[in-house]
Amino acid sequence: MIVVSCHSSKKEEANDYFYRINNEVSGLINQPEKIKKLKEREQKKYESTGEHKYQLSSKYVELFYDFNDSEDKSDEFGLNQIPVVYELLMLNNNEYDYITIACNFNLAHQFEHRSPKLSMRFLDEAIKLDEKSGKKYYLPHLYHFKGRILFYDKKYTEALVFFKKSLQNLEKTRGNLIYISSMHNNFALCYEMMDRVDLALKEVLEASDILENIKDPTPGEVSFLYNVKGSMGEYYYKMKNYKESEMLLLQVLEFYKKNKNYGHELTNSLTRIFALYNDTAQNEKMKGIVNFAISLEPKIPAISDKIAINEMVQAYYLKINDSKSVKSLCKTLVLLHRKNDEKSNERLTYISDKLNNFIIKNIDQKHQHKIDDQKVKNTLMLIAVCIVAIISGITIYIIRKANKKEKELADKEKIILTKNKEILEQDLKLKEDKITNLHLNLNLKIETEKTFLENIRKMKRSKNVDAEKMMTDLFLKINNLIQIDKKNYDLINESSLENKQFIQKLSEKFPSLSNSELKFCVYYKLDLSSKEISLLEDITEGSARVYKTKIKTKMNLGRETDMNIFLKNL
Repeated sequence: MIVVSCHSSKKEEANDYFYRINNEVSGLINQPEKIKKLKEREQKKYESTGEHKYQLSSKYVELFYDFNDSEDKSDEFGLNQIPVVYELLMLNNNEYDYITIACNFNLAHQFEHRSPKLSMRFLDEAIKLDEKSGKKYYLPHLYHFKGRILFYDKKYTEALVFFKKSLQNLEKTRGNLIYISSMHNNFALCYEMMDRVDLALKEVLEASDILENIKDPTPGEVSFLYNVKGSMGEYYYKMKNYKESEMLLLQVLEFYKKNKNYGHELTNSLTRIFALYNDTAQNEKMKGIVNFAISLEPKIPAISDKIAINEMVQAYYLKINDSKSVKSLCKTLVLLHRKNDEKSNERLTYISDKLNNFIIKNIDQKHQHKIDDQKVKNTLMLIAVCIVAIISGITIYIIRKANKKEKELADKEKIILTKNKEILEQDLKLKEDKITNLHLNLNLKIETEKTFLENIRKMKRSKNVDAEKMMTDLFLKINNLIQIDKKNYDLINESSLENKQFIQKLSEKFPSLSNSELKFCVYYKLDLSSKEISLLEDITEGSARVYKTKIKTKMNLGRETDMNIFLKNL
């Protein structure tokens, strides 16, 4: 999880880095030398660090090399980018989302007019990735672009949905005002095609207000404002408000003439005002527009715009019945269409070759990736087998070592048990010998005591017994009894120690018992009767029984419990 988290963090950092590079290089448009220096900077980073992201960033900057170098910016722009884009895609190999999104977005632009279906495929891939990333690198512009393709496919309702999604995802910042205005202009285009010119005019007026309220507008924002005004003039024209339409269209035409903008916008402006003058029968003004268009035609770079200009001029000559000029223009238009077809075929061949090369390279790359992946898998398998073998070896070694230790411990325990057994047997034998001696001594003591008592009885019966001799015999008997006790001293001590331990244990368990009660417990353990206890303690037999009852109560013993047995088992 830590490895995956770190890898994900690095990918996000790299994606943000590409985003910053894009913003940096976008600010260098029309500055080719600075763009090349930026490319060199990124290349040096790659050479010094070897990091893949710098290789990608240096290649990404190449996409901006000929941004404004094409002869026909409307048709040719980006055509030379296709090989760079495909190379960038292959280098990236879907590793970083930003690069994949940017490349798919670029390719969607390349094929917008040449193959809308292919363009949509690239676009959908870019949208899916951008939505998944949650970063919205290009998302508003991707939605806008998809809406535009749907618009060209005459799916106006669907186009509106994506234009609205684009507007919803655009933050209302100063830099986005031109895009917000553009969305309202796109709404207007959709409503126009849906025959809702009133709604189209409403949207285009809102787009115009946004742009006109910008303080210190950029050249791009000013240019787009006049583009919007051109659309506004078109809608007024359709609503037959020719005066308002003419005023706006002339403003737009003067703006493009002043700025020497010979692109599609100027051509579109000329054809719009020509249609207005044609419908309102303003022939002199129409003638002026045609003459200006004829003088302008050589300066127009795009063949499609040249065709539009010549068709407009041809329509004028047809209106005034100038058949000679019409025939001449027919020849010019045939040549232009042929040239346009040739150029389209060249582009198509070029694109097909690049696509085929990319497909072949992509197949080779995938095949190589499979080989590399298999090598990696084989290496990992070999490493796994080695690890398993090492772990198995270590496990076997540990188990054997543990078994050996267990065996050694078992042997040691066996020796200890044997020694303990021997010691216990010796202790038992000593105990048995002591008990045997005790029995013998007790027997001797009993016999001596019997003789002692017999002598006392004789003394009582005989009145003329020699007292001194009798006392000597009694003295000897008593001395014998003392000697017997001395011989049993060790056993007596052992018994006394056991009594002390018993009393201590009993006192800990039943702290409420007094010393005299503890002594009585010793008597009960020895199975002495109440009568025997009364003789030893010089009390009545009844008092001895009362003591017993009182002790049982303190011990919480029931009537049915035999206290003598209870004390022996304690």
